[in-house]
Amino acid sequence: MATRLVYGLAILAAVIEGVAPGAVPGGLLPLVMVVLGVAYAVMNIDAASPQAFLTTALVVAAAGGADVLSNVPAIGGFLDAIIDQVAVVYLSGGAAILGVRAFNLISKGSV
Repeated sequence: MATRLVYGLAILAAVIEGVAPGAVPGGLLPLVMVVLGVAYAVMNIDAASPQAFLTTALVVAAAGGADVLSNVPAIGGFLDAIIDQVAVVYLSGGAAILGVRAFNLISKGSV
């Protein structure tokens, strides 16, 4: 239940930031997205086998970088901006996974 709430809030923040960038003053919304992305990854993803999550993060980031949805008439720009913000959520979570995995390897003395 908590993971669904965190993920839902992260996606809601991404939609708000994608549709109305700068709507929340002080640049707090991107920070909230990063924190929620890290929280979601830490709560939900197994650090021993993060391949599925990291693959999804790379696909979302590639789609955002390629501007694939900008060709949709009228709303493509908004959709592409939302995908860019969702990529922030996923990539921050991916960084958290890699950090936890590196910490586990170092603490076990495997490195």
